[in-house]
Amino acid sequence: MLKFIYIIIIFFINSANSFANENLYYIEKNEVYLENNGEILELRENAKLISFKRSFIILAKNILDPENLVKFYQISDYNITTLVKDYKIDSEKITNVGYLASISVNFNQKEVKRFFEKNGINLNVFISESYLIFPIFKKFNTFYLWDKDNSWYDYLVEEYNQQSLLKLYFPKKNNRNRLTISSKQVIDKDSKKIDEFLELYKKKKAIIVALEENFNLEKNIFQIKLNLSVYNNGIISKLDLESDNFFPEYTDKSQIKLIAKLVINELQMWWKNKIDNQQDSDNEFNSYLVRINSEDIKKSIFVESFLKEIVGINNLKIKELKKNSIIYEIFTNYSPQQINLGLESKSLRMIETGSNNNEFLIEYY
Repeated sequence: MLKFIYIIIIFFINSANSFANENLYYIEKNEVYLENNGEILELRENAKLISFKRSFIILAKNILDPENLVKFYQISDYNITTLVKDYKIDSEKITNVGYLASISVNFNQKEVKRFFEKNGINLNVFISESYLIFPIFKKFNTFYLWDKDNSWYDYLVEEYNQQSLLKLYFPKKNNRNRLTISSKQVIDKDSKKIDEFLELYKKKKAIIVALEENFNLEKNIFQIKLNLSVYNNGIISKLDLESDNFFPEYTDKSQIKLIAKLVINELQMWWKNKIDNQQDSDNEFNSYLVRINSEDIKKSIFVESFLKEIVGINNLKIKELKKNSIIYEIFTNYSPQQINLGLESKSLRMIETGSNNNEFLIEYY
C-alpha cells in the first residue's frame, strides 16, 4: 500500500513541479520598436530576439544579487533562444515608418538554472510570502492611506513588478478599508487593529511605507521624510536596509515618483539580503532528515513539491516510509533558516525535532 501511495505522490510531484515558480520565469509585455524596412518577417524576428534579451535581463535582475548581476553583465557570448520555453506576441502595430510589438517571454526554468550554474553564478529564487503594504502619505499636514488622493500609493503600485521575488499586496483604495483602519492607528502601532486588517486579507505580515513631503517656503525646496518598517506578530521594527540615505532628502521639485521607484528597489534588495544573511558561513553541503506527515495525501504532495523546488530534485531522497509520514534526507548548502524563508510563502515551516540539529518536521502554520 505504501509503495502504491509513493507512486501516486511521485506522479503528482512531477506535475506540480512543472508549475512551481513558473510565473517568476514569465516576463510579460516587453515592448520593442523598430523602423519599418518593409520586411515584416525580418522585423518580427528581430523584435523577438530583442525582446528575449531584454526579458532575460529583467529576469536576471529579479533573481540575482548585485554581485552576481555584475558577473552576468560580463557574459556576452550565449544563445538566448536556448533559454526560452515559449513566447507570445501580445500585440503588433505596423505603420509606414515603424513596427511596434509587445512580446511576453516564458523562460525554461531548468535551462536558465543550468546557464547560471555553468557560469558560476548563484541564483536567488526564494519567493517571499505576501506582505501587505500600508502606504502612508503625509502632505500639508494631512494623512492619506486608502484615500483617492494618495498619489504615493499609486506610484508604489506603478513601480512594483509582479514577477519579483518579494511579493507585495496593495489593498484597494476604498471606503471599507478607510473605515477598517486609519493611518493614525498604524502609526500609533495599534496591533489589534493591524491584526484585524491583516486577517481581513489573509496576510500574516505587513510593510509600512510612510512618506512625508513638506515644502520649505524660505529655502524654496521640498523636504522628504521616509520611514520603512515591518510588522510581524504584534511588533513593528525598522526595516534593515543596506543604506538609510538611498533617497534625496531635499529636492527643488516633488520627486515622489522617483522615491517610489527607489523604495521598491530597496525592498527587493532587502529581501535578497535577508536570504543571503541566513546562509551557512562555511557554504558547505549539509544533510538533514525531514519528516512530512502524509495523512492528507494532497497536502503532503505539495509540501514535497515546494521542498524539491528549494533544494533541487536530485538533493532530496526518501529515507523511510511510515504509515502516516515520510522521512526524507536532503543535501543542501542552505541553512534551515534559509529553507524556512523559501517555505514561508506557502505558510510552511521546518521545526527542529531532534537533539543533533539535523532532524526536522515540516508543517503548516
